[in-house]
Amino acid sequence: MADDAGLVRYARMTRRALAAPVAVVFLPDDPLPLAAAAGLPDSWQRVVGDPVRSPCRYVVDDQRPVVLADAREDGRLQRHPAVAEHGIAAYAGWPLSDATGTVVGALAAFDPEPRNWDERELEDLEDLAAACSAELARRTLEREAAERRRLVDDVSHRAQVLLALSDGLSATRDLTEIATAVERIALDQLGCLRAGLWLRSTPGSAGRVADLPAAPDGGTESLRLVWAPGRSGPNDRDWRQPADGSNPVGDALSRNRPLFLRSRRERDERYPHLRDPEPTGQARCYMPLSVRGQAQGTLALLWDDHRELSDEDRVTIAALTSYTAQAVQRAQLFQERLDALVTLQRSMLPRLPEPDDLELAARYRTAAERDQVGGDWYDAVTMPHPLGGAGSTAVMIGDVVGHDMAAAATMGQLRTMLRAFAWALDDAPSENVTRLDRAMRELGVDGLASLFYARIEDPRPGGERVLRWTNAGHPPPVLVEPDGTAVLLREGPGDLLVGVNPETPRSDNRTAIRPGSTLLLYTDGLVERRGEDITVGLDRLAASASRHHGAATVADLLDLVLDDLLGDRLDDDVAVLGVRFR
Repeated sequence: MADDAGLVRYARMTRRALAAPVAVVFLPDDPLPLAAAAGLPDSWQRVVGDPVRSPCRYVVDDQRPVVLADAREDGRLQRHPAVAEHGIAAYAGWPLSDATGTVVGALAAFDPEPRNWDERELEDLEDLAAACSAELARRTLEREAAERRRLVDDVSHRAQVLLALSDGLSATRDLTEIATAVERIALDQLGCLRAGLWLRSTPGSAGRVADLPAAPDGGTESLRLVWAPGRSGPNDRDWRQPADGSNPVGDALSRNRPLFLRSRRERDERYPHLRDPEPTGQARCYMPLSVRGQAQGTLALLWDDHRELSDEDRVTIAALTSYTAQAVQRAQLFQERLDALVTLQRSMLPRLPEPDDLELAARYRTAAERDQVGGDWYDAVTMPHPLGGAGSTAVMIGDVVGHDMAAAATMGQLRTMLRAFAWALDDAPSENVTRLDRAMRELGVDGLASLFYARIEDPRPGGERVLRWTNAGHPPPVLVEPDGTAVLLREGPGDLLVGVNPETPRSDNRTAIRPGSTLLLYTDGLVERRGEDITVGLDRLAASASRHHGAATVADLLDLVLDDLLGDRLDDDVAVLGVRFR
């Protein structure tokens, strides 16, 4: 019998109002059907409280009051165990209804002696039943309201989780960022101990795996763990595993079906050949990352305890998987596009000449975080000598304003035109840059570009060279003397960018260069930093070039300078051209 003080009070009031030895509140669909009773003998409990055989059942089935002076004379109850075996005689039961008016139980009084229930007693029973029904309706409405609040809270929480998933993954641009975001979301929103992003990989050599044995050598498609920065583990970060049913990560992928293991023991029973060098966690979930039915990898989630997934967990995990799969596809398409664009841009870079008296080398590095080609370029042209053979050498470096296909196209046009002018017209640098500016106008080449153009003239007696140059708004080159002294080549404020005004006058400058010196031309990505004055970057470049001036080759010098000035990730493309005067 349920210990419900409120309903016991109605049973007690009914017992007093009707002067009955026993009164009960009977609710057959309640987990404990006999919800409350007053004066009920132990011998009556089993039969009076039975949800099917209780005499109160007739009130519920008939959905109307049942009043008997002597149940032993009633055709339905005279053989009932409550009457025949336990001695119940008089009975009066009144329907109890819920908030919808549906009869859900009975308020009843029993007497072991026959009695005629008078009109006042039945009115009291009816009133008490109405009051008890109101109590039941109130409780039902409160439960429904609580359930609605719970549902609202669940929906609100789920919406917050989905928003966190969307925000966390929408801004990711590469696989490392996705792996980092997935692990953070799994820890914060799902209480995971760890999360891993495993993606299809081309066949290759075996690697260490987290949770599984090494993949066999060669010929087998494998899954590779995308390493999130900050994850603890061995130094060897190339963790792979077979993309087949030999392990849970590959099993989920090959079947394209979620796999949930409630504990590490369940994992070991299903995959007895797997052994963890350092067992971690218990429950595991493996979700195939599919887009349009094509599984590209597996999302692995690990908890530190045994668990069953709730409906809310499953909805959240499904959403996380969907967002992750879309982010992975977006990142892969982004990388393919970036690779294609970089290949296109690199294809436009020139092959440097190899004059006997000069050593030339160049380097080009693309920005780490963008999906557009830029307008950085360099070139060198050895001009024909009037008497035959190789003559002077022209070197140039430029940067078209913008980072898009239009900038790349403009860069290609400018480089090609200036290269042709340099080879065909062995003229002053200012004259060739002016020709370029006018050609842009006449040929309809839209764009702006900074440009440094220099002509290395024939050696003077003693080996000294003259560098004749013009600068159209470009950062000043660095000249490193044989003793390591580094100076910036700049005269006055410099000229306008090309593409602004083809009639603008341009100036030529001359610099004497001793044998053993090195000239470094570069684009602004090498020296400019956000929030920093460019003079700081120029000083940094000069110091680095001076420090490494003794490098064996000019290519070595460029690599050392780039290592000094650039971090792992670039904000802008960088082109560098080095010329060593032998």
